[in-house]
Formats: sequence, C-alpha cells, structure tokens
Amino acid sequence: MRITVFPHLIQDEATRPNPYIQDMVRALAAQPDTEIANPPHRNPLLSLLKRQYQGDVFILNWFESIPDFNRGTLQSVIAIVWLLCLKARGKKIVWILHNKQPHNPRKRKLKNLLTSLVARCADLIITHASDGQDVIRQRYPRKLGKVHVLQHPTKDRIRLPEQPASTAVYDLLIWGHITEYKGVTEWMEYVKAHPEEHLRTCIVGSCSSDTLRHKLESIQSDDLTFIYRKPSFEELRQYMEQCRFVLVPYHSSSILSSGILMDSLSFGAKVIGPDTGSFKDYAHEQRLKVYTFRTFGDIRSIIDAHGNESASMTDYRNFLDENSWQSFAARLTGLIKEI
Repeated sequence: MRITVFPHLIQDEATRPNPYIQDMVRALAAQPDTEIANPPHRNPLLSLLKRQYQGDVFILNWFESIPDFNRGTLQSVIAIVWLLCLKARGKKIVWILHNKQPHNPRKRKLKNLLTSLVARCADLIITHASDGQDVIRQRYPRKLGKVHVLQHPTKDRIRLPEQPASTAVYDLLIWGHITEYKGVTEWMEYVKAHPEEHLRTCIVGSCSSDTLRHKLESIQSDDLTFIYRKPSFEELRQYMEQCRFVLVPYHSSSILSSGILMDSLSFGAKVIGPDTGSFKDYAHEQRLKVYTFRTFGDIRSIIDAHGNESASMTDYRNFLDENSWQSFAARLTGLIKEI
C-alpha cells in the first residue's frame, strides 16, 4: 500500500513542520507492506501534482488551512481541483480532523468550503477526540459512519526510576510556540487582574511574531515569569519538575486534540486544559491526572484540590504504551484496508 501524506514539509526552522507529520510518516513507513509515496517538500501541496508522489491512499491533515499558505487563495483553488480529480480516479481519501475549525479566522468562507469538500470526499475520517464525532454529526451527518476515534498518539518520555518530587517553584507551566489562539495573552491578563489568587506561572516558548511578544512583555505581574525561547525536551522536563501542572489555556471554540497535551503526558505531567476535546476525554481517564476548566476562575480551585497529588508513572506508562505511534499506525492502516 502506497500512502501520500499531506502536508509533508522539509524539516527546518524556515518551514517549522508539525512534528505530528514527521512521527506519522515514520510510524506508517514501519508498517508491513506500507510505503510513503511522497518525500518531504517545501511546497507540500504543489509537489503532490507529480504522479510519482501519488499513492493509493491520501491522508490529509489540516486540509482546511491551505488558505493560510503562501498565495493561499490560488493554492486553495488548486487543492479543490486536485481533490476532485483524486476522487474521480478512485483514490482512497483519509481526512484527519484535528480541530473544530481552523484557529486562524482569516478567509473563513474559503476554509469552510475546503472543510466541506474534504468531509464529503473522505472515505475515512479520523478524529482524536469524542467531540470530533459530534462535529461530524452536527455538520455532515451522512458521513458519521465514516468517523473513527483513535486517541492522539504520543511517546513515552518518563524517566525511570522515578525521581523524588521536588518542591514546586511554580503552580503552572505554559510551554510551546505562542500564538494568538492559544489563550496565553488572556491568561496573563487574568493573572495580573487577580493578584489575590497568586497563580505563579512560568511561560516557556517562542512567539509567532515580535508584535505578540511585545504585547506579552507589556503585561507585567510578580506571578508571571517569561522565558522566550524554544526549550529542548530535556529542558522542558526540568521545567515540568518545577511546576505542579502544565496549563493549556487554549480557546475551546476551535480545539479538539492537542500535541502539547500529549507531549506533556509523555513526561508524566499533570495537566489542566479547557473542558473540550481530548482534555474532556482524559479528565475521565482514571490513569491520568488531567483536569478541565470552563473559566479561568476554576483554575485556582483545581490547584488547591489536586496540586499535592502525585501521578502514578506506572499508570501513565500503560496509557502511553497503548497510544504509541506504532499502535496508532497499525490501527490506522487496518481501518484503511477496510475501505
């Protein structure tokens, strides 16, 4: 089985490819009788017009976000024609639904058109959260039978034997590339406006723009610590050991699953996130310490109630093993063979 994965970007600082794709490609390529048809490319869409890069199966990720590409309107038109041609040629289309809607609100009508098209063309729809099924049920009810929930794959980065718990320097750690939709600005404004809650927060990550960084720097508070750089995973481990929880303050209107959530769990971290998507699912997973908020006002009470609880690394490792990339790839290829 030859599989084409979109978008498969060259891995460098200029393109900033999502590691999800790199991990998916490696895991699929390791499956028996499976070949990745397309190499990484700086233009992940136009490169797929070449016949030699077209497999029997096309796995489409974030297809609805093509309007955000360079010359996005033109590329969107090309994507529409390309997808319809694939469908006419009998290619199998797998759409992975990552978000309720694109995070960036620009070109909304065009993004809605692409979402509708890929949903209707898909032979198989994969989502990483039970809320994803609800999205399809509400918007494309005729496609509900094509939807399967596969947990967002992750890795095991837990260090054993377990290290003695260190005294927490911070209540909360926010990490990762900082963009507008992730709610970091709103959280910082909340902390500044509520000094009586004493929400000690460490923020580690690079900003999507200098404008956003200057905006964040203008929000000063004794309870906020900024480290504006991308940490290595080993550095990230050290930051997590200094914090009671990882906080994911994302806007709930768009998020379904989260790489930040899964990477945090891969270290054995306790996590607080919005009451939606995978966060809501994992709040009911007994092996994990995941808690959800509806408003930022809920977070202080979560810290007070659960801040001193310890997570079982044995339980975490069992969960991580069940949801490894190898396991995900085996399940995905099994579903593809059934369509």
